[in-house]
Amino acid sequence: MITKGNKLYSIVGMKCPRCHEGQLWKSPLYQMKLYDMHENCPVCGLKYEQEPGFWYGAMYAAYTFSSGALLIVMLVTLLALKWELQSVFIAIGVTALIGFTYNARLARSFWLNLVVDYNPNWKQQNVEREKRREELRKQGINPDEVSSLTTPTHHGYETPGTSFIGK
Repeated sequence: MITKGNKLYSIVGMKCPRCHEGQLWKSPLYQMKLYDMHENCPVCGLKYEQEPGFWYGAMYAAYTFSSGALLIVMLVTLLALKWELQSVFIAIGVTALIGFTYNARLARSFWLNLVVDYNPNWKQQNVEREKRREELRKQGINPDEVSSLTTPTHHGYETPGTSFIGK
């Protein structure tokens, strides 16, 4: 079953992979703003673009998804429906045009879910991270200058017990 906590729920539902609550996209698909994506999750604050060039992998995933879909359309129309070659090409073209917009978003959702796992304890970890940041400020240390792991847009990879700075 596809429920919260399942990777497929996050990928197909275009939800944040860490909290499974926040949306990846600012606008609905029908508005044709293909890459109108939030920078961070509106719910848990996860930074979606994990590093510069992060979305190149999504490009390869999109190629794989679209190639597979177009191959299936070709095989069904040629072998099962026995259409003429011209009709097959029209079916492939229509499928490509219609599927392109969804495919681009699906590939990004898939790629992000490969990197980030669901974390039902994200709220508690965010509270602990903010406490550590406040402790650093009291010591006269600016956590934003010391380590990228302590920034407000932290990607959430730390595990319980992991120290940020010299603990």
